[in-house]
Amino acid sequence: MVPPNQNQNQNQPRSFTPIQVVAIICLLLIGQTLLTSIPTNMRVISNQISTTNQLSDNPAPANTLVGSTSESSSSSSSSEQQQQPQPQYVNPFDIPVGAAMALPSIRHQDEKKDKSRGIYGGKGDGKHLGGFTDIDMMGISPAVWKYLVQHWTVQSILDVGCGRGTSTSWFYTHGLRTLCVEGSHDAVEQSMIPDKSLIVEHDYSRGPWWPEQTFDAVWSVEFLEHVNVHNHYNYISTFRKAAILLVTSSHWGGWHHVEVHKDEWWIRKYEAYGFHYDDTLTQQIRKVGMEEHFNKNTTADGTFPVNGESYNAQHVWSSMKVFLNPVVAALPQHAHLFGEFGCFNTRTKGHRECGFPTAGHETGAALETPLEKSYYPYNLTLAQDEDWYQIVKANIPTKPPKTSTELFE
Repeated sequence: MVPPNQNQNQNQPRSFTPIQVVAIICLLLIGQTLLTSIPTNMRVISNQISTTNQLSDNPAPANTLVGSTSESSSSSSSSEQQQQPQPQYVNPFDIPVGAAMALPSIRHQDEKKDKSRGIYGGKGDGKHLGGFTDIDMMGISPAVWKYLVQHWTVQSILDVGCGRGTSTSWFYTHGLRTLCVEGSHDAVEQSMIPDKSLIVEHDYSRGPWWPEQTFDAVWSVEFLEHVNVHNHYNYISTFRKAAILLVTSSHWGGWHHVEVHKDEWWIRKYEAYGFHYDDTLTQQIRKVGMEEHFNKNTTADGTFPVNGESYNAQHVWSSMKVFLNPVVAALPQHAHLFGEFGCFNTRTKGHRECGFPTAGHETGAALETPLEKSYYPYNLTLAQDEDWYQIVKANIPTKPPKTSTELFE
């Protein structure tokens, strides 16, 4: 038999403690919140999937900011704009990724415009392009090019505003990895570069361009003054792919010289772009160019240049400026730059190749770690010089050679 008090408790409704009541209320509130948020979460997920599909179907071009919207999107409704991904701006000092698409110049067929050029090339080009001549002795400096290879250990060069390719051909024949970038279609058609795959035709007034790989140096002679400052970003994007910039800027007028400034202006401008001006390196290069000018260097037999002129290199010794781009220079593939033997030379108090004593003075040379061979400068030969001479000779008008008195006076 069940005790009376126990039977009575079973028939009465069960009561909850205060703690249990509070717990039940909390569970109900959490459940209500979850049920309310389900539609909103589903809409967010749906929008993300839709946006991802749109981006995968229409990837941004290489020379646009990731996430930037096109002109056609400006007419979208405000609700649609809110669903678009926010622009992801990159660091302006970063190295551009990959390679940008080259944009060749837009041609014209106005003979009057071509006649107005006078001595300058650029037939069929827009007025902002061209300005080159058959050969510009003020911009040619084999002594400086050899100095870059032998003293700065430069192994690759990007030639910006390369014209007909006189300098690019030297880099090519002397074993450097090189690329020529030129906006004038007329210059590209007349290019003397043996390997035409090394030529990129790009008009910097149409947009930015940069190569796939980085380079040890940019060589850009008599180019800066031709490009308006509002188009600087387009070619600065190219410069960001090089560790060293060697650039000249005209101090006088010429065909479409729209940015003629003193060196101080260019230095301030380029440092604002994140490049570091190096006056020591600048003076080194100007000195080499000046010595070449005064020595009137030619070949041993005086047969080059075929136009009977000596190397002038005036653009180099009068206005060349050297900038460092630390972001590229810091990459491991450019660690060979500014190579210099690091072991002490007891006899001359200078630098010595590790592992090789000088006249037996360094008794511990056998214990020294030799420098990795890839850090050595390239070996330049007279045969390479001759290959370049032949290329230039075949691509410029010949003139009667000057007498020895005329050549060196």
